[in-house]
Amino acid sequence: MAARILNGFFSTVAQGGGLMFVKDIFFFHEHARKINIWSAFFILSPYLGPLLAAFMITTQKWEVPFWIYVLETGLCLIAIIVLLDETYYDRRIPAQEQPVRKSRMLRLIGVEQFHSRHLRNTLPQATMRPVAAILKLPVFLAAFYYFLTFAWVVGINTTLSLFVTPLYEFGPKQIGYFYFTPIIAVLIAEVLGHWLHDFIFRLYTKRNHGRFEPEARLFASWIATPFMLAGLILLGFCLERRYHYMVTAVAWGLYVFGIMITTVGVNAYVLDSYPEGSGEVAAWVNFARTTGGFIVSYFQVTWATKKGTEQSFGVQAAICGAAFLIVLFLQMYGKRLRVWQGPLKFKTN
Repeated sequence: MAARILNGFFSTVAQGGGLMFVKDIFFFHEHARKINIWSAFFILSPYLGPLLAAFMITTQKWEVPFWIYVLETGLCLIAIIVLLDETYYDRRIPAQEQPVRKSRMLRLIGVEQFHSRHLRNTLPQATMRPVAAILKLPVFLAAFYYFLTFAWVVGINTTLSLFVTPLYEFGPKQIGYFYFTPIIAVLIAEVLGHWLHDFIFRLYTKRNHGRFEPEARLFASWIATPFMLAGLILLGFCLERRYHYMVTAVAWGLYVFGIMITTVGVNAYVLDSYPEGSGEVAAWVNFARTTGGFIVSYFQVTWATKKGTEQSFGVQAAICGAAFLIVLFLQMYGKRLRVWQGPLKFKTN
């Protein structure tokens, strides 16, 4: 348990920092496509791991997948050290007054940033940045919406094998093949999202005489919500009434497809609303995602066993449907809330 806590504490850093790097490196019109790519990877990861592990344990000891994971993490660290650099550049400061860039390695370990710390937030100011971000109602409501819709992703992922193993007499290899379903769903959504989110942007600006508001990003949830609802309801029926495993796979894929589309829309919305707090808003959305998912894992099986999967997954679909009202509220009043509360006022603005 301690090892899992340690792993989770540090692994969420990469998941929560994506919007910072997108904001630092890419232009505004590129954000949605880059968020789409980034989202696809962190949604794929919890499915790719069980898929590979299921195949490995058919011929290897159970420890092997964990050592493979250690190797992958080490390779990622080496790649960061060899290839990457600090992405943050403070555009408030004139070019002639920018801190002198001396060594990429010193920037990677934070030495150069420490020497120029007077140009950025103090520790108390930095500590209050996430608090200031979540006090913005659009950020809170977007994170809460994501909490209610994404929670079932992790819950289903961590418990579905417990349902399908006795239902379809699956072994490790069959479960491994079954995990191709969400991976294919994410890839289809990523390819579609490559054009979908830009299409929403262009259509909105065309209809509003060249003006764009962040709330337009949430139209992606209009497309995603029917897939999520259909997937959850159908999945409940499949597990309760013992439908063919291919139908169960389709149901799972529908829900994952919808959540992938929604993920990009929500992240693009909070980034466009508060670009000055890209790291903070990304952290809160990631917090909502991980917290909701792992809470559900504790009662998913008990709930389904006691009430049946038709009822439990039906309630999950109802919660997702009710959460869509938050999207409607933000599209109607989000701009007024942003104007009323103002931007995030940080020292680095």
